[in-house]
Amino acid sequence: MDHTASGHGVSRRGNGQSIGKRALRALQNHQWLIIGALALASIGLGIVGFRNYSAATGQSRSFWDILYLALQLFTLESGSVYGPAVGWELEVARLLAPGIAAIAAVKAFALVFREQLQLFRMRFVRGHVVICGLGRKGLRLARQLRAEGRRVVAIERDEGNDHIAQCRDLGVVVLPGDATDVEMLRKARLGEAACVVAVCGDDGANAEVAVHARELARWRRGQPLQAVVHITDPQLCRLLVEQELERRHRDPYRLEFFNVFDIGARSWLSLHPATAGPEGRPLPAPHLTLVGLGRMGESLLVQAARGWRDAGADGEFHVTVIDRFAAAKVASLCHRYPRLAQACRLTALDMDVESPEFHRGDYLPARDGATAVFICLDNDALGLAAALALQPRTRSLNIPVVVRMTGDAGLATLLRGDEAVPGAPPAIQAFSLLDQACRPEQILAGTHEALARTIHADYCRHQRERGETPATNPAMVPWDELPEHLRDSNRDQAAHIGVKLRELGCALAPLTDWDEPLFAFTADEVERLARLEHDRWVDERRRAGWRPGPAKDVDRKISAYLVPWEALTEPVRDQDREPVRQLPRFLAGAGFKIIRLNRPSAD
Repeated sequence: MDHTASGHGVSRRGNGQSIGKRALRALQNHQWLIIGALALASIGLGIVGFRNYSAATGQSRSFWDILYLALQLFTLESGSVYGPAVGWELEVARLLAPGIAAIAAVKAFALVFREQLQLFRMRFVRGHVVICGLGRKGLRLARQLRAEGRRVVAIERDEGNDHIAQCRDLGVVVLPGDATDVEMLRKARLGEAACVVAVCGDDGANAEVAVHARELARWRRGQPLQAVVHITDPQLCRLLVEQELERRHRDPYRLEFFNVFDIGARSWLSLHPATAGPEGRPLPAPHLTLVGLGRMGESLLVQAARGWRDAGADGEFHVTVIDRFAAAKVASLCHRYPRLAQACRLTALDMDVESPEFHRGDYLPARDGATAVFICLDNDALGLAAALALQPRTRSLNIPVVVRMTGDAGLATLLRGDEAVPGAPPAIQAFSLLDQACRPEQILAGTHEALARTIHADYCRHQRERGETPATNPAMVPWDELPEHLRDSNRDQAAHIGVKLRELGCALAPLTDWDEPLFAFTADEVERLARLEHDRWVDERRRAGWRPGPAKDVDRKISAYLVPWEALTEPVRDQDREPVRQLPRFLAGAGFKIIRLNRPSAD
C-alpha cells in the first residue's frame, strides 16, 4: 500500500527537521563560546593588522601598544586608518570586533532584563493558558497547545530545567519561580487567563495552585477561569471530582481534576481494543494477558471489564494478571469493584517479569483464544525487555503485544521499524502514555465538560423525538459546531448539579457496583428540580442580555420562555423535566451515583 512509502517520507522530513532543530539548539547552548572565539579571532587579526600597518608606515610600536589598539576596535576607537597599508587582516578585524561587541551587548541585555521583557509582554496577554510545572507532562501540553496556536505562559521553579529552552523556542513565555506563590500567579496574569493547568509533579503543590487560582478568580467577570489539576492517585482524583461537582455553581471558577492513568487507559483501549475485533465487534471469548497491575494496569483492567459488561456479549472475558503481588492486588481491586469478578474471569499469577518462568511464557493462551498482551510496567526498559522476552512465543501464537512507554522518543522508536514491514507477524507496539494522555482535548475536557456534552446530546435526542430538525432548531448541531454561548449554557447547567442535589438533601458517591440500579427521583422531586432548572436558565439568559417577548428572536435576544414556571406550557416544562430524569444516567456515565442523605419527599 502507498501508506508505507508515505510514512517513510514523513520520517525523512521529520528527521531533517529534528537535525535542524538539534543544530540550532546546539548553537544556542554554545553561543557564548562562539562569541568568545570570534572575539579572540578579532583580537588576533587586529594585532597582525596593526603590526603590518605600523611596519608599512614606518611607525614604531611595542606589542602592548598594538594589543591596546586591537582591543580598541571593539569600541570603534582605533579603526579609523586608511590607505594602501591597511591589510585584509585589519579590514576584517575592524568590522568583526564592533559587530561581536554589539551582539554580546544585546545578548547580555536580553539575559539581564529577560524577566522584565517577559513581564512587559505579559501586559498584553489575555485568554492564554497558564501551565504550572514544566516536567514531561507540562512540556508535552505546552508543545501541543502551541501547535494549536494557543498562547501559553509557563511557570517553572527549576531554572536549570532543560525544558525551559525548548518551550521558549516554541514561543512560550516562561516565568522562573514557584507556581504555589500567589504573586507569581499574578505575574502570569492568571486573572485574564482562560485556563490554568497544574502539573507540578506533586499533588500538594497542584492543589495549592488550585486554591490560589480560586482566590484570584473571585472577582472575575465574563467567562469563568478553568483550573485543571493533575492528581496522581486515580481513586483520590475521582473523590475530588465528586466533591467539586457538589460545589455551588455560580462561581467564576471551574475546577477539573484529571489523572493520566484513567485518560491513558481510555486512549489505550481505543487504539488497542482488548475485547473487540478489527471491525469493533465483541470477540466471542477474548483472553487478555495483563503484565503489571500498578495504577495504569488497574485502570486498564477496570475499563476493559466494564466495557465488556456494557457491551452485553455472550462469551466470557478472561484476564490473566501477572505481577509480583498479583493475587493480593486482584483481591483488593475486586473489593473496590464488587462486580469486577462477574464481568470477567480473573487469573492472578504471582510472578516476576525477570524470572525464567515468565520468559517461558507457558501461561500464554492458545492461538484461537488470544487477544493481546498488555505490558504496563513503570520502567520503560524493563517493559521492553519483558516484551522482547515473550516475542518468540507471541509471534508463533500470532498475539500482538502492547508496551506502555513514558514518551514517544527513546526506546519507543526502536519498535517502529518492525511495524513498517508489510505482512510481518504482530510487532511489539509502543503506547506512549504521556503523549496520548497529555493532549489538550483530553485534559481540558474534564468532567464538567463531559457532562455538558452529554446534556447537549440528550437535548438533541429529545428535540428529534419532538420532530425538530437543525433547520427548525439551530441548536441541534454537534457540540463542536455549537455557538460558544450555547456551550456555556450547557456548562452552566452541568455546574448546577450540586445545587440541585443539595436542594433534595442528596450527594454524590463513586459508582463501584456496576449492577446497582440507577437512582430514581420521585415525581415531586422531578417537579422541584425542573422548576429550579428553569429559574437557573432564566437567570442565565437575563444575565446574557435576553429579554421576554412574544416569539423567539436569536438576533435580538428575545425569548418567549423568560416567564415564571407557572406560565409555561406542559411541553416546554417537559424540556426541563427530562434532563432531571436523565441526571442519574449522566452521572453514572461519569462514574458517580446519587445517594440520599435524608428521606425523599413524598409524592
